[in-house]
Amino acid sequence: MGIGERERRQVIGMRIETNRQLGKRQHRIMRVSMIGIGANLLLAGVKVALGLLSGSLAIISDALNNLTDSVSSIITMVGTRMASRRPTKDHPFGYGRIEYITSVVIGIILLCTGTQILMTSVKGILHPQEVHYTIVVNTAIAATILVKILLSRFTIRVGKELDSGALRASGVDARNDVLVSSVTLISGFLYMLTGFSLDAWAGAFISVLILKSGIDVFIDMHGHFLGQKADREISETIYDDVRACPIVLGAHDLILHDYGPERMTGSVNIEVDSSLSTGDFFPVLYDLQMHLFQEHLTYVVFGIHAVDPQDAGYQKAHEILAQIAEEETHMMEYHGIYVKHESKSLYCDIVLDFSCREPYTVVERVQERLRKA
Repeated sequence: MGIGERERRQVIGMRIETNRQLGKRQHRIMRVSMIGIGANLLLAGVKVALGLLSGSLAIISDALNNLTDSVSSIITMVGTRMASRRPTKDHPFGYGRIEYITSVVIGIILLCTGTQILMTSVKGILHPQEVHYTIVVNTAIAATILVKILLSRFTIRVGKELDSGALRASGVDARNDVLVSSVTLISGFLYMLTGFSLDAWAGAFISVLILKSGIDVFIDMHGHFLGQKADREISETIYDDVRACPIVLGAHDLILHDYGPERMTGSVNIEVDSSLSTGDFFPVLYDLQMHLFQEHLTYVVFGIHAVDPQDAGYQKAHEILAQIAEEETHMMEYHGIYVKHESKSLYCDIVLDFSCREPYTVVERVQERLRKA
């Protein structure tokens, strides 16, 4: 069945709108990254000067951390531009997952930086060096903390709005920098008041925080690479839209595949009345498919379960399965019931929870109960 002119215009329009939305997203990520690069380069320069003036290993470590943040922002920009490339024959779902790779690269940089600072700090602990903190140095450090607070909140907020893992990683790192610089500031005031230097220990503490940030990035990203459960809010919204369709009697088994932020495909099994023909439900499901794409930027295909709720065989099977579900602790739900009287066959799906260690045994018990009925 061909697609008419109206449908072609609709599909083309959706693609244009999708590209326009992704273009706006890319532009905002680039702009936030540029702000981060400028701010961190400025802070790094100020802290290098303060570190040389005071001889503080902690301040130099903090400056190196800000320089790392600038590199992270550059990587975010490059990754975002690469991720926005148009789909190709070899990569028909686009390059959106490159954003996840850039987040991992940022995590690796954080781990390397934290390790280097830790090694330098350990040497400073074993072989202490004289430092010279002044009120001017401490005041300047306090000013850099305020800048980092503002930068962190801004970057994390935009990262959440745009679902950008790389921006969130940069924002979390900037937030940790606030604590890093606060430790440096406390160390400076302590030295001014008592003459006791915790500078190298402060550097070691800073290195641990940086290492933790790198580990957190890997924890945040591992689900995208291994495959993780779709966001609950998105799943429920798609389910609500599908179940609101007038010909859909039930919707189950939604699967979403993540090809990068705002790039998903998926499938869902739906129950429709067995009396409907393909010509009856095709236009309705086509419109529903277009709606899901427009609203959620998700291309969903449908698996069809033909059911007849008025059939006596359906009703009996439904009653038996309800009893079985109460007895089988691992059986979460059942659906797609269809009875073919000519061959005395019953078709249905049952859903078991992930704690079930012997799913085939449960299925055999269900089949046996149904055969005896």
